[in-house]
Amino acid sequence: MDLVSELALGLRGHYGSIGLYGAVQRLFVAFGCLAFPGSALIDAPFGRFGSWGKSLTVNGNWGWFIMEAFSPLTFLYALAIPPSISPSHSFPPFSPSRILSALSNLSPARQLLAALYLVHYAHRSVIGTLRNPGRAPMHIVIPVLSALFNIANGGTIGMWLAGGGETAAQGGRGLLEGKSMLFLVGVGMWALGFVGNIYHDEVLYRIKREKQAERAQRQPSQEGKKYAGPPSPSDRYAIPRGGLYRVLSHPSYACEWLEWLGFLLSTTCLVPAPFPPLSASSLYLVSLLSRAKIAALPHSLQPLAQGSLQPPALFLLQEVAAMLPRARSGHAWYRRTFGKEWEETGPRWIVIPGVY
Repeated sequence: MDLVSELALGLRGHYGSIGLYGAVQRLFVAFGCLAFPGSALIDAPFGRFGSWGKSLTVNGNWGWFIMEAFSPLTFLYALAIPPSISPSHSFPPFSPSRILSALSNLSPARQLLAALYLVHYAHRSVIGTLRNPGRAPMHIVIPVLSALFNIANGGTIGMWLAGGGETAAQGGRGLLEGKSMLFLVGVGMWALGFVGNIYHDEVLYRIKREKQAERAQRQPSQEGKKYAGPPSPSDRYAIPRGGLYRVLSHPSYACEWLEWLGFLLSTTCLVPAPFPPLSASSLYLVSLLSRAKIAALPHSLQPLAQGSLQPPALFLLQEVAAMLPRARSGHAWYRRTFGKEWEETGPRWIVIPGVY
């Protein structure tokens, strides 16, 4: 059977939840290889590059909420999927009681990481949407592709994190010996990035509110109109100031990367490691499935065991690949839009202080 056929069968659940996981993991790797050149060539049509007044656009806030909500929902569902290579009992219906049971069976370390993931997306999908005074319209392709990404990402991280769930009954915290401090360092990095992300997003939200108030004062007669034409950049945006905006043009990106780098660091401390190499002999590399069962899958559907190809690592790498070119375009947009005013605020790096 050729690779494409095997992947298609895996995606359809023919080889159970583990076959689906292996197929999505490989497609994620392929997507990651395309994310950087794609983002470098095309500015995704949302935010300051949104499609005001054009066809095939959706409300920015609603589009954002819907596409981001898929990630925590899929994550929760995946936590409760039994690991199997058989399609007969791999995909139970979505059940809150089943999810709560799966969460309670996780080791304390995994429970904390699951909470961090859910807190991030609760803010990103719900609280952030409510706090944002109005996102620019986005082309329909953005929420569609983002929803697919979030389904795949939430599903693989959920299954991966639940891979050692049976350790809760064995006692202990579910961490490698001597790795408790490293785990806490990762959690601290996540918390610092999360708070920084919120702070710098709020700076942008404040600018939007101020600009909305200014437009309302200048154009009271246009209040209530369905569409009065796209506002000019200076009517909607201003140069953000405060916090890391003093030295970076996109500190929210830097904070989000720090967040998921900390999450990744913490996941390296977990034991047992989900889906280990079939040849590994370490006592720490124990899988919820036996190696014999995993080996029975087609090679193209066996979970990839390299550390850099695990879901938390793939998530971070794909975020950087997609967001770094956009940060570069956004930096150029600030310079082009605000010209001398931008230059007078002093030199700024794009996203990493002292590096880029």
